[in-house]
Amino acid sequence: MNRNMSEKNNYYLRKKRRVIGDIIQAAEVKNEKAWVAIHKSSKNEMATYESQGLIVSINGSGTLNTSHPDCLEASRLADYIARQGGIIMNGGRSSGIMEASSKMAGKNSLGIIFPEIKKEINSYGEKAIVNSPQPRNELLATCAPAIVIFRGGLGTLMVLLRSIVHVKDMKYHPLQLPQIIFVSNYWIGLLTALLNMGTLPREFLVTLNFFDKAEQVIEKLPAIK
Repeated sequence: MNRNMSEKNNYYLRKKRRVIGDIIQAAEVKNEKAWVAIHKSSKNEMATYESQGLIVSINGSGTLNTSHPDCLEASRLADYIARQGGIIMNGGRSSGIMEASSKMAGKNSLGIIFPEIKKEINSYGEKAIVNSPQPRNELLATCAPAIVIFRGGLGTLMVLLRSIVHVKDMKYHPLQLPQIIFVSNYWIGLLTALLNMGTLPREFLVTLNFFDKAEQVIEKLPAIK
């Protein structure tokens, strides 16, 4: 698809991305202002993501109590996104930041799970079921126009690192639509350690937007043109 420079600066144009993995259950969420779908690809063993409008991937721990400050911030963020006519994506489980954000977004929520955690899904919004954790992480880390990463464990860390690499790889794919990454200050210590080790180049870090509060994310979300 040919896009001029002004179009490429718009985060919320219709986009399509394929990732390695299989879709067991497709899912789609649509409202008057936004749309997102995850479904089987025409290519074997590939999953397809498509969206248009304000779609935000919210990632974080599934072990936190929903009264934890980070869950409350995720809830506030999801509420704002839904009120703007946007849609959130998350890991779909009935715990932690996933539960908090899905509950607030309600029908404007799409969770991504795999069969082994099917019994843990929350009851809010639609659910896509993929064949393993790998496509789940890839969908959450590389597809949405905005990616928000709260505190979490190894799964959240995988999404964090994958999202950083994906955004930096845009230089090899000039037609790829821009994305913006928001990272909780919880991760600063780890990222600084990786920087000091020479594992994570400083240029990778300057693309990130660090936050403590949902309002800091809301202030920097790109406007819909």
